[in-house]
Amino acid sequence: MTYSIDKPERRRSLRIPRSVPLFVRCLDPPFTFVGNLSTVEVSNHGCVIHALRPFPHGTRLRLDILDGNRTTTVRVVHSDPIGTGMHRTAWTVALELDQPGNVWLVTPPPRDMSKPPEQQRNREHAPSGFNRDILQESRS
Repeated sequence: MTYSIDKPERRRSLRIPRSVPLFVRCLDPPFTFVGNLSTVEVSNHGCVIHALRPFPHGTRLRLDILDGNRTTTVRVVHSDPIGTGMHRTAWTVALELDQPGNVWLVTPPPRDMSKPPEQQRNREHAPSGFNRDILQESRS
């Protein structure tokens, strides 16, 4: 089995499975959307939601976080269909926060929620039982 320790990591912060109720409002005409959705995953840089339709790349949205009376703005990074062929019933939509931070109020934040990608990559790509000290030494 091959483990790539030099593969560039795209994640800037750890994704955490978390359902946060949202009221979503589109800020970019002509695309219109207003409705209640929930996050599937959250991070310091954004979230993932499931929706019944795709959202165009780059669309700006306002998110009212219903369990804490907070508001933030995001932009759509991508929308991917769930399912195949004619059976697409939902879309996974990735959103990037305009201002990164723990707007989701994850308490306590996991110790690596805001770790640099280099440290996350070492944890995520090492095989189970792998000695991370060896990994660090080999990269020095």
